[in-house]
Amino acid sequence: MFLTERNKSNEHIYLETLSKRAILTQEEEKKLSRLNRGFEGEQLYDQIFDEVGHQNLNVFRDIWIQADKSLTQIDALIVTDETVFINEIKNYSGNYKYENNTWQIGKIQISDDPIIQSKRAISKLIKIFLENKINIKTDFNIIFPNPYFILSTDDNYCRLKTIKRELMKQYFRNIQQLTSWNNAERIVQIIQDHIVLEPKHTTNTDPSRLTPGRQCLKCTSFELTPKRYSTTCNICNHKSLNKDHVLSAIRDYSVLFPLENITARNILSFINNEVSKSTVKRYIQEICLLNNRGRHATYTIEPAQKSLKSIS
Repeated sequence: MFLTERNKSNEHIYLETLSKRAILTQEEEKKLSRLNRGFEGEQLYDQIFDEVGHQNLNVFRDIWIQADKSLTQIDALIVTDETVFINEIKNYSGNYKYENNTWQIGKIQISDDPIIQSKRAISKLIKIFLENKINIKTDFNIIFPNPYFILSTDDNYCRLKTIKRELMKQYFRNIQQLTSWNNAERIVQIIQDHIVLEPKHTTNTDPSRLTPGRQCLKCTSFELTPKRYSTTCNICNHKSLNKDHVLSAIRDYSVLFPLENITARNILSFINNEVSKSTVKRYIQEICLLNNRGRHATYTIEPAQKSLKSIS
């Protein structure tokens, strides 16, 4: 079973949030497009795994683990009694070539080497297991869920570690045959103990780039017809409560200005003073922690924690 949720990265969330209120630079657009493709590949991986079934397995998704002082991100980690598998998911499409330890698409060498990334993650796991006196095998595979991915290589090791779309279901079925009950509980607990929050994306946004005001919560349009307690979008006719506008604005502000404290004044400015200060103050406390009281009260949005399901 899946023990953790799969979430977009903090950088992904930042660029998506920024795109709602600003025109992205060419570099930002390219980065957001890459992150969108990557997340779509991870979702496709989850969908295919769901179709095959994983009820007899313990699967961590989208986790950061800490070994010593270094952090490692893992797309998927599958725990069985005898082996812990790391799956590095790459949503590549097109004609790729692997030769002399390098990956190429056309004549362009790509900077990310998924084999090296996976080996690095495996080394962190081994260190954690050795420190906890656990003797268990570790293995990894690179998963390519996109049906339009083509790989040319004479490297047998690369072939062994590569799982393309047409082989994914059989790969999952083979792992499903392994047991994950006797020793898995302790291994799951140790991995859980080493999971940390993803590092924050700490880029503060230039306020002059942003369009202030309330946005449609469905299509992000600023063209709204205001009513006393709600708005109606002039583009898609979606209705939104003022409460939902305020909560959405607080979340977006915290993403775009991660180094700033949240204040009622900042949120009012962010939404162009389109609701009353008392409305902002009323709802800001629903999702924020109070830092200090008084006329100039500041708040911090409550951190989202990954939920871990219990194993039975």
